[in-house]
Amino acid sequence: MDATVKAAVPVLPSINVSASWWIGVCGFSETFSHGDPPTYAGITRNGISIHIACLSDVNIGRLVGDQTMVRILVDDVATYYAEYQRRGGNVHPNGGLQKKPWGSTEFAAIDPCGVCVTFAEPS
Repeated sequence: MDATVKAAVPVLPSINVSASWWIGVCGFSETFSHGDPPTYAGITRNGISIHIACLSDVNIGRLVGDQTMVRILVDDVATYYAEYQRRGGNVHPNGGLQKKPWGSTEFAAIDPCGVCVTFAEPS
């Protein structure tokens, strides 16, 4: 019998793991952090988990962040879009809420380290 793959946990780069963008703007909760100041942390929302790892060199952190993307699936992206904006979230200049040719409805944001985060509702 084959093993069951249950989930994937992306590890995103950050230049400041203490930054509250994921918690304050995206509505996630911190599940753990390591170090003082934190160098590694876990966040969660509605059963999905993301880990955040500190890259101590700011230039390398931005370089890696600028080349990292993650898609987060949401069951009501229009409601989440409104929540995100209410919490002060900035939307990517080309990433406003829209129906894409491939069928999903989505919007995009850039986290403080430059990671492109797309929140999408599959068709």
